[in-house]
Amino acid sequence: MCPLRLVFFPRMTASAAVLLAFFSGNSSSRCSGCCAALTVVALLLLAAGCAAPRPATDAGGPSAEQLDSLRAQNQRLSEINAALRDSLRFRRDVETGRYYRRVRGLRDRIGRMNYALSQLREGGRTVELIRADALFEPASARLTGEGRTRLDTLAARLRRTYPERRFLIEGHADGAPLSAELQKTYASNWELSALRAAAVTRYLTAGSGGFAKKRLRLAAFADTRPVASNETAAGRRRNRRVRVAVLPKPRAFSDAEDADW
Repeated sequence: MCPLRLVFFPRMTASAAVLLAFFSGNSSSRCSGCCAALTVVALLLLAAGCAAPRPATDAGGPSAEQLDSLRAQNQRLSEINAALRDSLRFRRDVETGRYYRRVRGLRDRIGRMNYALSQLREGGRTVELIRADALFEPASARLTGEGRTRLDTLAARLRRTYPERRFLIEGHADGAPLSAELQKTYASNWELSALRAAAVTRYLTAGSGGFAKKRLRLAAFADTRPVASNETAAGRRRNRRVRVAVLPKPRAFSDAEDADW
């Protein structure tokens, strides 16, 4: 026997009420096998009735004032979102510029390291690195008075520190093409860098330096060995230079580290 009671709920659907009424009136023991299953169906119908959707106009729905408030909040959020997008775009631009500045700085450092390594392998140890504007007249291979004084000081130090050693004088230029006026005197940066190296070598042998010619060598590299970026004025200024290096003693060695300095 299924001892079911007829119970009505405030939001009970008609189907649920009929089923519950049927179970209440049926006391036959033969229904005991299906009683539990049908009870579940009835309860599901009951739940569906209790959870029936309310129309938007029910008293429990949002009011017109609440809808207006939500619309205003949504508008404010949209404005904040747009401002954040603009801020992120600006920050991305700033960070991108910073990134490229860092890349350029790292390239300069790598260039200097490669240059120093190549000099150890090929051109001896650097003794003096002099910017061209400290030695020569602007865009010229003519030594200035200050440049000659600088070379006098250098010559005295070389004689004192490296007696009987040989030296390499290198001329270097930046990567900027020569102006039409300069091209009347120098065909290219090769000639300009070579004549600057020659001017220093000539002064060290014929001037107060007094070095024997066999102790000096000269080389010109134009813009092939930059130590800084040619994209900036400061970098180009550093690339216009004269390098003075002491050469290893003339004996066989396999690596730069094996040289007898």
